[in-house]
Amino acid sequence: MSDCYYYTQRTKTCRIGEFNGKPTEENCSSCNMYKGNSRGLGDKVDSLFKKTGIKKVVKAISGGKDCGCGKRRASLNKAFPSKEQKND
Repeated sequence: MSDCYYYTQRTKTCRIGEFNGKPTEENCSSCNMYKGNSRGLGDKVDSLFKKTGIKKVVKAISGGKDCGCGKRRASLNKAFPSKEQKND
């Protein structure tokens, strides 16, 4: 299902406890904590925002509340998948 570093395929669980430790494929695709190979444009934008500090600023302004970044990231990944994802 997920190529995320935190997802354990054998037990189908999230090692950091996101989504009560039992994420669905949809949960994994929109998770802000995803750590793994780029799945598409959304992951690339997220990486850029982390490197430039934009992500920290947004988190500070939102008070740590969900701003919908995960859903936007998933939408961009779906609309513009990486070449490796297209071949799967």
